[in-house]
Amino acid sequence: MDSLNGIQLRRRWLWLYGVLAVLIVFVAAIKVMQAVAGTQPLQSIGRGVEFLLDDSQALGIDEVLQSSNLQWQTEQSQQLSFGMRSAPLWLKLQLPQLDARDQWLLEVDYALLDELEVWFFQGQRLLSDYVTGDTLPFRSRDISTEKFLFPVPDSSEPITLIIRAKTSGSLKLPLNLWNAGQYLVYAGEHNLLMGCFFGVLAAMALSNFFFFVTTRYSNFLVYCGYVVFLSLTLLTLHGIGYKYLWPEDIWLQGRSVVLFANATMGFAIIFTRELLQVRKYGQWLDRGLLVCAALYLAGLLLGLFLPYWLMIKVFLLVLMVSVVYICGLALWLSGKGIEIARIYALAWFTLLISALVAGLENLDLIDLNIGSHYLLMVGALIESILLALVLAINYNQQREATFAAQSLALEQAKQSREMQEKAQEELEYSVQERTLELEIALRELSEKNRELEERNTQDALTSIRNRRYFDKKYIAEIRCSRREQTQFSVAMLDIDHFKSINDQYGHLVGDECIRMVAKLIADHLRRPADDVCRYGGEEFALLLPNTDADGAWQLLEQIRQTMQDTPVHTPAGAIHLTISGGFASNIVSMDGDEMALLSQADQALYQAKQAGRNQIRSYSQESSHV
Repeated sequence: MDSLNGIQLRRRWLWLYGVLAVLIVFVAAIKVMQAVAGTQPLQSIGRGVEFLLDDSQALGIDEVLQSSNLQWQTEQSQQLSFGMRSAPLWLKLQLPQLDARDQWLLEVDYALLDELEVWFFQGQRLLSDYVTGDTLPFRSRDISTEKFLFPVPDSSEPITLIIRAKTSGSLKLPLNLWNAGQYLVYAGEHNLLMGCFFGVLAAMALSNFFFFVTTRYSNFLVYCGYVVFLSLTLLTLHGIGYKYLWPEDIWLQGRSVVLFANATMGFAIIFTRELLQVRKYGQWLDRGLLVCAALYLAGLLLGLFLPYWLMIKVFLLVLMVSVVYICGLALWLSGKGIEIARIYALAWFTLLISALVAGLENLDLIDLNIGSHYLLMVGALIESILLALVLAINYNQQREATFAAQSLALEQAKQSREMQEKAQEELEYSVQERTLELEIALRELSEKNRELEERNTQDALTSIRNRRYFDKKYIAEIRCSRREQTQFSVAMLDIDHFKSINDQYGHLVGDECIRMVAKLIADHLRRPADDVCRYGGEEFALLLPNTDADGAWQLLEQIRQTMQDTPVHTPAGAIHLTISGGFASNIVSMDGDEMALLSQADQALYQAKQAGRNQIRSYSQESSHV
């Protein structure tokens, strides 16, 4: 009882520590984000901007400036978001009058644009232009920031800004005008926030990796993989990965979101399956998670080859289904009283709520004092901490269950040791007695088995081997010929006009004829490896290993001639019999059909009968069509 109370007390303290850590992280993150949000751009450009979708993908800057037939549209929302489009997007707007004493910057606050071209005009005069995007190495950017940043040229007259953007993913162009001094303050605060966020994730990944190394508990490694790929996904979305990790790798930058996001969710599915031990509660639930994991693995592999726009759509569809499935599964397990499932459901709901609020803010349905991408980071961070708490509780429960099982096992072992020692002497005596009886029984059983096997492979009428024996021996000899590349012959013999003998003399005389023919054939076989079997009715089959076509012909012709010259003496008088035969000889090829040789021998027998009986035919490719 004291041990049980101690376990419950430790669990309560673990819960308290986890909740306290989540609260501290949440409050600290909100404070830092509010500090970052306190520094705002002079203007966020959105509503009123003219835009044009170039479906023909043929427009250049000269056509945009000179043509009056272009159908420009006016953006009605503050968010310059145009969904997933393959066509280039053109934006045109008049910048507000800026104080010439300060330096100004134009920020495109979206890091995943493949092509981005920017022109600053004063009337018809080009002041400056820039070409950048993820299809160029990171060093091609004029200002080395993870977002796209362009200096606004000094001008005493209004400036016209024209932008051309194209990307294979979501086409978004959030535009901000910054005072250079304010942007330096904002960049410092933003980098501090990013450093804290990714530092916490890195510490969590590293600590769980060390836990795995010391405990060999696989869930620590799976969680470490989840955190690592979640960090890489977020680094990609914020442009930090392209800046610091793979600045020259254009191919990886173009596919990193799909690859890392699929890997993240794949690890999340495996983590869910192992942590919640779903197999205990239903095979179909477990199969659902396995299907989700397989889909993410397929997405990861296909993402190496298929277009980004296709794979990101597939990923988002699978993501919606799998996250709903995971949340529903966690709630269902919570209803069954599974303690850790409640925290697990809370962790995923935290991420879902933060994603929902961020989406509402992007749609201008709500107004937040902090950026939506920061809120999404907080949700991901809290979810990771809650998952780490669930993992710690689960590991603690398993360890306590292991200790309890070990204690129970030791107690049971102690109780059973005395019984074992007491029963050992009786067992040894009994074993010696039974061993002797068993040896006698085994010898008798072995003899009976040999007799039974012999009977099972022997034809009751003729005392030669039967069809069952032939089927096994034929396959064995075929494989031996294939393996050793030796000649192998198979022959089929049939008594001519046997039905008329049965009709004229009766079945007893017919059986006597079959026995005599079987004995005659067996007497002609001189080698131990040769076998004759009754194949069925009045038909016999011969297996002749290491025998070529000439040898098989000579043997079968001797049997046929002897049969022709030797009458069968029966109670009804002497009966003259003849036989027809067909054979096939070959070295079995490595890719040959095992039943081909037997089929060829049967065809040769058919040809012998068609040709008038009482003769031997060998198989040939030409004769197989007769």
